[in-house]
Amino acid sequence: MTDPTIRVKVNPCNPGQFFACCGLLELAHRLWHGAEGWFKEGEFCLQPVEDDTRLSATPVRLIDQLARCQVTNTMTAAQRGRLTALSGMKAKERAKSDNLEAEKKALDSLRRESPIQLHAPFNLLIDWFLDEAAGGSRFKTWAGQQSVIDITEAMHRPLLEGEWSETPPEAWLSRSVSINDLPFNFDSGLSGQGSALDAGFSFDSLGFKMPSRPLLELAAFVGLQRFRPMPVRDENLYRFDMWPTPLLPSAAAAAACGVSPVAGARRYEFRLLYRTKYLKSFLPAQPHRGNT
Repeated sequence: MTDPTIRVKVNPCNPGQFFACCGLLELAHRLWHGAEGWFKEGEFCLQPVEDDTRLSATPVRLIDQLARCQVTNTMTAAQRGRLTALSGMKAKERAKSDNLEAEKKALDSLRRESPIQLHAPFNLLIDWFLDEAAGGSRFKTWAGQQSVIDITEAMHRPLLEGEWSETPPEAWLSRSVSINDLPFNFDSGLSGQGSALDAGFSFDSLGFKMPSRPLLELAAFVGLQRFRPMPVRDENLYRFDMWPTPLLPSAAAAAACGVSPVAGARRYEFRLLYRTKYLKSFLPAQPHRGNT
């Protein structure tokens, strides 16, 4: 087996870290076409394919490109400009016309819910949270009035501000920062910190900043576009397989959910914590002990 270029330490009992590894494989494959990934002895291994026509295949390059990548939603420039104009108007002025208030409400909703785009060099559209048919929306952990672009930008911003290129790969998924913004709640290691609703008071109003692992959260958000766990019928239970063989993302996605079993894969299962009907988080995973 080829010695991997990038080794990321991973806790298999944290499903957020598993899907973050899947997201890192997706990003590496888009940066260096043909990159493979696999799990081995507590690490996720990435082996990019490097040639003279593409960017150098190093951990620093991957993080640097992700940090500098433009992140937007799919709203057009005209729609964003119109929303800015309407938001700049006083409420009384908009209230003079039902059309203006309805237009602003529609544009606000569009901004909150539109798919996310990672621009060059990744050129990735992320819309799994709108996928009702294939069940992707069940992993949407944020509430309806929360904005997916705001959360994405909040998790993306520290990568550039925090000099993540100096962080060794083994610490990518464990490094935390204190921020004012809410995460996606994919990180089961921090799911116990609770929300303002859980605690009974607002952390922000008291000036507290909560720890978050932004690379884990952002990479897991990316990973769920292609990689999904296998749901257990009629249960709040989901399974994923940690495959031990180097695979491209297309094959790895089938291995991860158990559709295409790989010899030696380790299976784990986890549940979702429902804080409210819509606000959810990932709970820690446990090794699967059953026969299926």
